[in-house]
Amino acid sequence: MKIDLHVHAKERSSCSMASEKEHIEAAIKYGLDAIVFTDHDKLVPIDHIRELNEMYSPFKIYGGIEIRMRDTGEDILVIGLQDKILEEKKWVYTELYKFVREHEGYIALAHPYRYENKIKVKIEEYIPDAIEIHSTNIGKDDSERIERLAGRLNTNLLGNSDAHNCVDIGIFYNELEYEPKNEKELVKLLKDGKYKIGCCEDRIKVFNEEKKRRETLIKELIAERKTREDYHKLTGNWEGDFDRVAMGKSYLI
Repeated sequence: MKIDLHVHAKERSSCSMASEKEHIEAAIKYGLDAIVFTDHDKLVPIDHIRELNEMYSPFKIYGGIEIRMRDTGEDILVIGLQDKILEEKKWVYTELYKFVREHEGYIALAHPYRYENKIKVKIEEYIPDAIEIHSTNIGKDDSERIERLAGRLNTNLLGNSDAHNCVDIGIFYNELEYEPKNEKELVKLLKDGKYKIGCCEDRIKVFNEEKKRRETLIKELIAERKTREDYHKLTGNWEGDFDRVAMGKSYLI
C-alpha cells in the first residue's frame, strides 16, 4: 500500500493551490493507495473523512495535522488523533509530544533543516516516531544530515510530498507492508517501521528542472541586492524559496 502522509488541501490550508478532489484524483492517477491530509493547524472533520472515503473507495483518505510550534517555528506532523485541542492550542514541542504519547498518536518532525542547520526543539530528549528525509520542501543537500540525526536517535525516516499542488502529490511516498484496517493500525504500522520509502524518479527530474530555473533567478536577484519581497512581486511565488537559496541551500530533491 503506497501512502503519502503529508498533503495540504486549499479547503483548510490557504497556501495550497489544490483542492481535496484535485489531490485525491491526482494521487489515484499517480498510483497511490492512500493519502493523509495534514493541513496547517487544521483537522479534517471526522464525518468529512468518512464521506471522502465513501466517495473514493477503495482509495483511502486519513486525517492528520501539521502544527507549527509557537516558540521555535518547527513544524510537527501528528496522525491518529482527532482532538480539537490540536488546532485550538498554541503548542510547544514538549507539551505536544507528551499529549500525542498519552493519546497513542503518531508524531513526526516535518522538513528538518529547512531554513537553519539546527533543530530548534528538544528532539534528543523527546524523540519523535519519525523524521522526514524526503519531500518537495527538503533539499537533497540536507539528506545526509537528516539521516545522521535519525540514526543517532534510532528513529524512523519518512518520504512524503508535502504537496501544496496536485502535480507534486506522491512524488515521494511510503510503501506499507500491508493495508491497515483502520487509522489505529496505520499508526502502529508506521511506529513499527513496517514500510519502505519510494519515489517517482521521472517526476523528480521534472521537479528539479523547474527548481533549477527558479534558483537561477533568485541568485541573479541576490546579486542585484534584491529582497525576498522583490522576488515575490516579480514572480508571485512564495518568499520562502528566496530565503532558502539566500542561505546557500537548494530545493533540488
